[in-house]
Amino acid sequence: MAELRHSSSLGSRSSSSPLRAGDEDSSSPHVHDHSPNGGDDEDGRPRHPSRDRDRPIWFHSLFPFFGDDPRVSPQKNKISLLLILILAIASLISVYGIINHLNAPYLCKKDGIVLNCPHVKESPSPWENPLSATTSWKPCAERRVGGISDLPPENETNGYVFIHAEGGLNQQRIAICNAVAVAKIMNATLILPVLKQDQIWKDTTKFEDIFDVDHFIDYLKDDVRIVRDIPDWFTDKAELFSSIRRTVKNIPKYAAAQFYIDNVLPRIKEKKIMALKPFVDRLGYDNVPQEINRLRCRVNYHALKFLPEIEQMADSLVSRMRNRTGNLNPYMALHLRFEKGMVGLSFCDFVGTREEKVKMAEYRQKEWPRRFKNGSHLWQLALQKRKEGRCPLEPGEVAVILRAMGYPKETQIYVASGQVYGGQNRMAPLRNMFPNLVTKEDLAGKEELTTFRKHVTSLAALDFLVCLKSDVFVMTHGGNFAKLIIGARRYMGHRQKSIKPDKGLMSKSFGDPYMGWATFVEDVVVTHQTRTGLPEETFPNYDLWENPLTPCMCLIAMTGPSVEKPGSTRFIVFFIILLNLSFLSLSIEARSSQQHASFPPRGWNSYDSFCWTISEAEFLQSAEIVSKRLLPHGYQYVVVDYLWYRKKVEGAYVDSLGFDVIDEWGRLHPDPARWPSSRGGKGFTEVAEKVHRMGLKFGIHVMGGISTQAYNANTLVMDSVKGGAYEESGRQWRAKDIGIKEKACVWMSHGFMSVNTKLGAGKAFLRSLYRQYAEWGIDFIKHDCVFGTDFNIEEITYVSEVLRELDRPVLYSISPGTSVTPAMAKEVSQLVNMYRITGDDWDTWKDVAAHFDISRDLSASSMIGARGLQGKSWPDLDMLPLGWLTDQGSNFGPHRVCNLNLEEQKSQMTLWSIAKSPLMFGGDVRKLDDTTYNLITNPTLLEINSYSSNNKEFPYITVTRVSRNKHKSHPHHPTGNNISTKHAFGLTSCKEPKANTWSIVDKNRGQICWNQYSSQKLEKPFCLYNRKALPASDEEIKHNQLYQGKLHLQTNEKAESCLGASSKQKLTSKDYSRGTLSPCKLDANQMWELHSNGTLENSYSGLCAVLNPVKAAEATSNGVRSWIATGRRGEVYVAFFNLNQEKTTISAKISDIAKALPNKKNLEGASCTSHELWSGKNFGPTKDSVSIQVEPHGPALFVLHCSHA
Repeated sequence: MAELRHSSSLGSRSSSSPLRAGDEDSSSPHVHDHSPNGGDDEDGRPRHPSRDRDRPIWFHSLFPFFGDDPRVSPQKNKISLLLILILAIASLISVYGIINHLNAPYLCKKDGIVLNCPHVKESPSPWENPLSATTSWKPCAERRVGGISDLPPENETNGYVFIHAEGGLNQQRIAICNAVAVAKIMNATLILPVLKQDQIWKDTTKFEDIFDVDHFIDYLKDDVRIVRDIPDWFTDKAELFSSIRRTVKNIPKYAAAQFYIDNVLPRIKEKKIMALKPFVDRLGYDNVPQEINRLRCRVNYHALKFLPEIEQMADSLVSRMRNRTGNLNPYMALHLRFEKGMVGLSFCDFVGTREEKVKMAEYRQKEWPRRFKNGSHLWQLALQKRKEGRCPLEPGEVAVILRAMGYPKETQIYVASGQVYGGQNRMAPLRNMFPNLVTKEDLAGKEELTTFRKHVTSLAALDFLVCLKSDVFVMTHGGNFAKLIIGARRYMGHRQKSIKPDKGLMSKSFGDPYMGWATFVEDVVVTHQTRTGLPEETFPNYDLWENPLTPCMCLIAMTGPSVEKPGSTRFIVFFIILLNLSFLSLSIEARSSQQHASFPPRGWNSYDSFCWTISEAEFLQSAEIVSKRLLPHGYQYVVVDYLWYRKKVEGAYVDSLGFDVIDEWGRLHPDPARWPSSRGGKGFTEVAEKVHRMGLKFGIHVMGGISTQAYNANTLVMDSVKGGAYEESGRQWRAKDIGIKEKACVWMSHGFMSVNTKLGAGKAFLRSLYRQYAEWGIDFIKHDCVFGTDFNIEEITYVSEVLRELDRPVLYSISPGTSVTPAMAKEVSQLVNMYRITGDDWDTWKDVAAHFDISRDLSASSMIGARGLQGKSWPDLDMLPLGWLTDQGSNFGPHRVCNLNLEEQKSQMTLWSIAKSPLMFGGDVRKLDDTTYNLITNPTLLEINSYSSNNKEFPYITVTRVSRNKHKSHPHHPTGNNISTKHAFGLTSCKEPKANTWSIVDKNRGQICWNQYSSQKLEKPFCLYNRKALPASDEEIKHNQLYQGKLHLQTNEKAESCLGASSKQKLTSKDYSRGTLSPCKLDANQMWELHSNGTLENSYSGLCAVLNPVKAAEATSNGVRSWIATGRRGEVYVAFFNLNQEKTTISAKISDIAKALPNKKNLEGASCTSHELWSGKNFGPTKDSVSIQVEPHGPALFVLHCSHA
């Protein structure tokens, strides 16, 4: 890369150096320099190509025999050879894994069909930060929740501290953090800092002009006493600004905490008020208590919040950056530090004309005369600084590095920079390679920025926030701005890349005349794999603003509470980095095998405790508690359930109309009264960011289709690809063009209706919805009124496609699950990650008991953990309604306790765990009692839920009922109860064989009958009658055209009501969907079509009618059940469930358990020990069977450990 060497090693050269990426490995991306000294080292000696690059120290340590050092002993050679052998074996294993991975087929789509396609090697996206998955850190500098402040009153502190925060915005920010820390150290009251203008910024901004003072004081109220102004009793305020008697000077840089206690505190006690100046970098890092450093993080990341108008403007700029292509594009933020002052201060030599170099020398001599002297020593200084990587990167160098990293020409780049030295000529190479360079002035009009131009720091704050929220942040030189950005992104979850170029290595590469483009690309990629903003251990005398790992972040432990381990983090971080560097191919293989929803998801949902009324404050309070108490146990999602867009005013309820908040495109937005951070079109962006900073993932509930309110308003449909209104066939499309009024959600008919996904406009509407959710930062979508008896496979399929196209995974859940069958589950499992399999589950025993049959059926159909959207999918038994709850459809929040007794709660948690259902806690976490907490965090149940396999119902059990002091023992098979049955109308997938049994019996009468049970000699065949045509209105004529060939069915020829597929209310788990009779009207729910194959299909859900046997009521709520599973360490789990109302002894033979497991030889002849979870009993050696008396509606859970002698 000799063509990028600088004049420090090349001598004089032209100021123009055209940059272009080469196409061949042997060519450089720039015009070659033909200087005669181009191939010489800095000392003039010729360099050999193979020895040009310095070998690292570890190379000489591991491979000393490759050098010419005669002092290397044979013993060291043997050790080195052994190490080489170990690395070679590891490499072979890695190569084998990679080859297998490359040869493995994968599912792809071709012409709408899913096929096994040959694997094609794809380069990882430069926007991803894959190694972030290897870290387990979360923020832990938040303020204490519910803690009692131990601060003394203002008049009882040791005095007042007053500081001048000097410099620019970011230097001032650090000074403010340090001021709070110093006040805490000395137990002093802090007077709100003054933002002092300096000679560079020349800004008169006050603290309240840039930061939210109320939030600042309130957030730190339990840590430090802060007052807005100098107390009234102090009359000579000017003395603080000028008098030496009131000023503590000469505080050393990076002073220890003890320095303030010994030297500053006595003067504060004497004078009561003291000013500290200068106050930049006047507090150390490793010489202060850890809680003080944590307090500084609390100030930086939580207390210092910009004013709402600054936040809103920044969010608007971010939104515009993400929609510049009209396709929700990612964007990069580039902090380009190449202003004249930075170039001069660096004393580095840069490419330029002789005239430019003379002017720069004059500028340096004027500004820094002591360093400049006579200029004779600067040549060697410039060489040394460039070799050490201490020179700012030029725009052209940045362009080449970014292109080598894989960023295409179309990349959208937000540039945060002052006036670049050299102007447009200097920027030309960067702009040629990346033409989409944007500044805030390009994104916002002059009028929008007028308010912010009053204060330079306000404009700097906009740059700060836009860079902070970028998908990739790139720094080009040091400084407070860059290190604060990188530190904040690390603290907030380190998901997005924060690239810190290795300028030292890049300098060598740019100066290498033998390096081709391919080699350069490899160097750049490999070098920067771990320079992407991952948490790094702080070392002595290194500030925490860039690396807040210790003490501001904590390890996330998946099986226990989050614990902070500052003493061991150095080894952990070093070990992780060593593994990543030594076994890169293994890391690639591991990352490629990671799947979305690899385990049943866990989290908290607001529905059971708040219904639809939850507010932002209540939600964030709950999320904070989930982060602290449940996240360590894997509960990582917090989900706002439905109607977050509905105004909570008089007249509003679950199925009301006209109270929803929609935008100009008919898309729903949070109610700003309940969700104030959503104002200004921000949606859930700010809430999602706060949730992410807690280490959690954020989810929302959405309804299928389009809102009735948007339909009635006939809003335009947005084209999120091109921007603006969707246009097709020469016109703009609106809500009434895509909404299907006849297919309104049956249990929220005033709220939502389906959209026509066969239309381009219908797809465009859905695409605009889900891309907006992704832009808000949503991680979890619960899509309702699209499954079960509301089945809408077209919308599910298209939403799944949209989510698959996003640049990050979003967990996709569908609901409700009324009347779900295994065949329906197979239709959707590959499209989603969770799908409900029952109606809503509430705190009644019948609701719990209703889950046993469908769980058994889906397990038998191998649906647990089947292939799903970008990973796996899981049958969802619905939320856990435990603890403090509200009521279904209520307008009130939590106000009652769970109605299930403790045994019933144990049964529910045991079934949910062993059936591997997602675990979504629904109770009010603010009132989480110990009993409920211990139940939902039980380590054995969570182990089973995540890691067990071969989960299924186990039928071979023996039952002994304890009734009236008599024991009756008999074998029991859960599916073989001798209970009388009757038949009821139901729905199933049209692919089920039993659905093909309808036929026309009497065409003249329009009689259609069910034939499957004719052999059983039913008293009367079950028949339906087509409604005779009546005089049609204009609306009915349009309706008949839409549903031509469809049938309106009645139970008899004279009936006034028609048969509908789905209930008009939301059913709970215990309710059986039997079809409904209601007055005949224009409703897809009442429209049917008889196909030639004998299926009777409903137009609303696409499901087919069947006649199902319905067992007596006690069939689902009585009896006994048993499940088995195997653990990851070879243990066997056996669960008994007593659905009866009296105590029951349940037994199972070890030999029968062995037969039910895939590896039955593991148990045959084995010696087993067992213990039971709920009773805590240790049964010791278990030879023939396990047996226990189980409480009414209660469970038992045996854990068997077996081994062969």
